[in-house]
Amino acid sequence: MDVQITNRQSVIQIVKAASSDIIGTLGGDTFSFALGLMLLHTTHSAISFGLGSIIYPLVGLLLVMPVGNLVDRRRHKPLLLTSRGVALLAFVGYALLANRVSNVMALAVVVLTILACADKVTSTTYTASIHELVNDEHIKTLATIEQAATAGIQLISPVLAAALYGWIGFEGIVEVEIVAESLTWLIALSMHFHPLKATDEDEADTDKTQWQQFKVGLVFIRRHFTLFTIVTIGIFLNFLFSSIDVGLPYAIVQTRHLGNARLSWILSAFAGGVLVGNLVLSVLPRFKNVLVAVLRLAMLLGVLIGVIGGLFLVPISSFLLVASLIGISFIIGGILAFVNTPMSVYMQMTVPTKLLGRVGSTFSTLLQLALPLGTAFYGFAFQKVSAGPIYLATGIVIVVYIGVNYLAVHRHAGTEQNTPD
Repeated sequence: MDVQITNRQSVIQIVKAASSDIIGTLGGDTFSFALGLMLLHTTHSAISFGLGSIIYPLVGLLLVMPVGNLVDRRRHKPLLLTSRGVALLAFVGYALLANRVSNVMALAVVVLTILACADKVTSTTYTASIHELVNDEHIKTLATIEQAATAGIQLISPVLAAALYGWIGFEGIVEVEIVAESLTWLIALSMHFHPLKATDEDEADTDKTQWQQFKVGLVFIRRHFTLFTIVTIGIFLNFLFSSIDVGLPYAIVQTRHLGNARLSWILSAFAGGVLVGNLVLSVLPRFKNVLVAVLRLAMLLGVLIGVIGGLFLVPISSFLLVASLIGISFIIGGILAFVNTPMSVYMQMTVPTKLLGRVGSTFSTLLQLALPLGTAFYGFAFQKVSAGPIYLATGIVIVVYIGVNYLAVHRHAGTEQNTPD
């Protein structure tokens, strides 16, 4: 780097990044929930709450190549300010047009598409610029604090969104989101980046086609066994964990008729587990072998999902079922923190900074695409089969798949030096 980042500078950047995450995530989640409510009340369409889950993965797929290449070729701070500025303008435009456009669904689709494009650039740029913000000693701290902050926001955002919707209405929430986006832009403006020096190889890279530039990131993932395994496991788990997002609401509310309140307790336990898991992870030393640790934890996740299936298969009281699901959800959330954060840190410590845009864009896009595919698959499955057998089968599939990968890792031991997490 041009300038060595000190510990003090790293701590200041962590505070700014965490503040930006809290404000941005809280505002974004509140707006998404309020938008869903508004569309539901206006259009009575079942897709009202699912627009984002459709638009964001599609936009991510379309932009995975150009955004990855763009981020690795341009200075990161101007890109970050531009993408956040576009998001701010999108909300301002929405506020001005909301009462002047009759087709509220079409307007929402346009605005969400613009926001998805801006968020794709923002998230990819941020992933690629971590080494410009903090030194290596603080990468794990930054990752755990951000994950914990996001989990904490997810605990309170639905309640806050519902309260604000009833108090100031949807238009008021849009105005609040404009203020929140303005604050995140100002925080980004105040952050100090330490860009890397461009090399002759980087200059030559700009002469390649979009596909040739992007292919470099794909080849890097494919040639590094640990990174490739982590990417494939992340996609696999995201697909199968759609069973939680789709199945629990259907099983709790529609099948067992236990009500929305009990469902919210169970879903909040996931976020609570992620929050506590990241707080614990922040004081623990780095994993000596991140891949082995992730595989063992993923296998435990499979066992717990199988246990959920068992709970739905045995005749137990509603109280015991809900209490058990809350406890298991909390444990799963904690394990997810121990899986996701080390994977993120490992990528930061392994992938060259000049490739982080392309590798990060590919990774995030594939993870996003796994969610709607899993949602469609499990949405159909839960309509045809009861929750117990589905969760039991899902748990078995996870254990078997992770077990096969675990054996492959042991066979591969010694052929690649794992960078400690």
